[in-house]
Amino acid sequence: MAAREYTQEELQLFEDIKNGKKFDKGDELPPLYKKALRNLLWMQHDSEYSGALGYAPWIEKAPTMQEKVVVAQIVKDEMRHASVCYRLLKGLGEDVDTHIQESELGFKMEEDLAQIGFQRMKKDYRVNIFYYGINYWEDFILFNFLMDRAAGHQLEDTLDSSYLPWKKGIEGIYKEEIMHLAHGDKWIKILAEGDNKEFLQERLNVWWPRVMNVFGSTKGRSNDLYVKLGLKKRTNAVVRDVFVDEVEKLCKEAGLVLPEYKEEEQPQRQ
Repeated sequence: MAAREYTQEELQLFEDIKNGKKFDKGDELPPLYKKALRNLLWMQHDSEYSGALGYAPWIEKAPTMQEKVVVAQIVKDEMRHASVCYRLLKGLGEDVDTHIQESELGFKMEEDLAQIGFQRMKKDYRVNIFYYGINYWEDFILFNFLMDRAAGHQLEDTLDSSYLPWKKGIEGIYKEEIMHLAHGDKWIKILAEGDNKEFLQERLNVWWPRVMNVFGSTKGRSNDLYVKLGLKKRTNAVVRDVFVDEVEKLCKEAGLVLPEYKEEEQPQRQ
């Protein structure tokens, strides 16, 4: 597919944003900018909302009372993050209430070992890792350790967003995601030193390609546009490399091995 050709007005917009232009609540947004911003916020909203629903059963199933409290807090955090996006989308004229009612944001795949690559299962905007079920405590911890770390890196890249309401909202979300991954780091060490280390490695093998896929295909061009519009600082490919280096180091310390990831072998979007 040939690269999209931008109009002179759009090229000027890129230049203005590069030179520091910001947009605030109530500003008239250029069509290209508004479309990209909406896409980003919808993805964030549906991922946070679906993530909260996926975590919720683990309030009851967590191994200790202390952990039940921690999981409950994480569920609350994720739903609060969704509410931040909810308000921003409403401010952009989006009908979020109808979307929530009609979308199956609580849907989780029943097949425990499924690998859907970049495919979509439902008509929503969530990152597709949220289609998978969290079936074991090890899964919950790996989600904190891997996905919340990936999310933290991606959110860090939006802390200076050109859309000021999102820039303000992302600061609190980022801090809470860092707390979630710290919980994952703590428990990875506990589980890696326990009797079920072999099972933890098995679950890591299942979740690793799923997490890597959240960074999207290296052939995709949407992140280049987000960078041009000041909605992100780096492409997902660059952020992914930083993420992988960090996880490799932590896994080595825990005596775990990251499986090989091959993007070309992942199922593609239909």
